[in-house]
Amino acid sequence: MEPFTGIHFDGHFYADVAEGGMTLLSEISFTATLNYVIADQSKLNTMFGGQLPVDILKREASLSVERAFTKLFEGGCSLDELKYKTETQASAVLQESTFSDWEGRAGVRLTGISDMVITLDPSTEKMLSKMAAMNSVPAPVPTAPAPSGGWKCTCGAVSNGNFCPDCGSRKPVSAPVYQCNKCGWKPEDPNNPPKFCPECGDIFNENDVK
Repeated sequence: MEPFTGIHFDGHFYADVAEGGMTLLSEISFTATLNYVIADQSKLNTMFGGQLPVDILKREASLSVERAFTKLFEGGCSLDELKYKTETQASAVLQESTFSDWEGRAGVRLTGISDMVITLDPSTEKMLSKMAAMNSVPAPVPTAPAPSGGWKCTCGAVSNGNFCPDCGSRKPVSAPVYQCNKCGWKPEDPNNPPKFCPECGDIFNENDVK
């Protein structure tokens, strides 16, 4: 039996991937090493004249990777999970491939896939960066309420006096609001209240300023 060795291979495929409430058609490229041992040299001699069928192995490995990863996407796997948890996914590749047939067919036992590196096409990477930036926008800092008796200027400064300490604006003066104490009627012109309520006849006085 030959010692453990490996074949470097690469490939790419397209897949629909759900990310951040969107479906992205992404091109996924990968490189990896296909690890194997020669378990039965006589079978390899009979099937391929003793020569390891490197090109066939690479092709089948690429197809198996594509099928396994596509199935993961259909099951809800995200691109981040694919990029950063490839060792777990790579082990699933062998379990759902034709690799298990190779020992019976040609005496070649495939033992695993290692050194898996995943890359995404630039458009997908750009979209993921935008999503990450949107999710990382800090929440606005709440504005502190004006201290008791104070007022907030249009420039944002808070003052307790009659003028803003930052821009010099005068404290806004609110017109008084009149409302009849008896029936609740309000005059349309707060600057010219009547002497008597037109609804109930009650007299207006300073107690009617609400």
